[in-house]
Amino acid sequence: MTITTTPVRNPLLGWDITVNVQAAAGEKIAAVEVCVNDFRDVSDQFDPPLDSWQKLLTQRGVFPGDNRADVVVTDQNGNQTRARQEW
Repeated sequence: MTITTTPVRNPLLGWDITVNVQAAAGEKIAAVEVCVNDFRDVSDQFDPPLDSWQKLLTQRGVFPGDNRADVVVTDQNGNQTRARQEW
């Protein structure tokens, strides 16, 4: 799995965060969970599993301040891949 998290400052408040997940060969995305600063923002399950997934989370986190996005992706076999982005 390839997980990319891209924060961009929102001109109104906080951050807009784009989360992109791409399954590798032989993998499928069965579930995605995204937490921003320890608050669950996304908890999606897919039937049938997907090859790719993308979501825009608007006005999340704090500016200025320390922020963290944790992403957990579960494949069709129950294996998990984790990624953390801090900014």
